[in-house]
Amino acid sequence: MRRGKGPAKIPPEKGSIVPLAYLRPGDEGVIVSIIGGRGILRRLVDLGLTPGTKVFVVKSSPFHGPLEIAVRGSDLALGRGVAMKVLVEVI
Repeated sequence: MRRGKGPAKIPPEKGSIVPLAYLRPGDEGVIVSIIGGRGILRRLVDLGLTPGTKVFVVKSSPFHGPLEIAVRGSDLALGRGVAMKVLVEVI
């Protein structure tokens, strides 16, 4: 029986659609959709996170800290809450 919060430590399968926060360092995915209101959607689009964009997880901070991703030649740091709103297809 698992008691902690957050995702299980099972790596996502290729082709599955999961929140960006579930990916591990070295995993890649293609953004499928973004869940949220106009404010978060606009902010993520301004950062270059649009459906169809390929993202690569560079680093994942321990203890549910920010997630560092590479997208369109730039490195971005996203909080876990924001990363949970970005759905990606694992490649």
